[in-house]
Amino acid sequence: MRKNQLTALCLIMSFLFFTACQSNNTQEAEESDARLTEEAPVQERPSSEGGITLSTEKDRYSSSVDTIVVEIRNESKKEYMTGAHVFLEKKVEGTWYKVPMKADVFTEEAIHHPPGKSSSLALQVSDLKYEFTPGKYRATISGLAAPFKVIE
Repeated sequence: MRKNQLTALCLIMSFLFFTACQSNNTQEAEESDARLTEEAPVQERPSSEGGITLSTEKDRYSSSVDTIVVEIRNESKKEYMTGAHVFLEKKVEGTWYKVPMKADVFTEEAIHHPPGKSSSLALQVSDLKYEFTPGKYRATISGLAAPFKVIE
């Protein structure tokens, strides 16, 4: 009888601990999302257009990731040019918001993506002025978007 009570107590304590941790993580994500104040100017962005396809190296990233890699496939017959920077947006309650960057100004050097080739650009998470929290994100480059999810 005493063993059953001890087992039940351990189960209840474990449940309360995990519930508290989950609640804390949810609260942190909500607080972080509240800092996203600038709506993305374009709410609908394709991931492919005119033979150019944008995707991320992974469909899911951990919230502790250091780098997001965006792959650019140029299956067109023309050279495709982009800037050197990848920007992020996060979807919160059905609306895309810009994820703020630490830098306010960017020097846009041109990156050439030859026809029939694939290339990639990387975003360092340390360049963000935002704590990565779980949710739906998209990396944007030159009007295209590569959606991905961030998980715990």
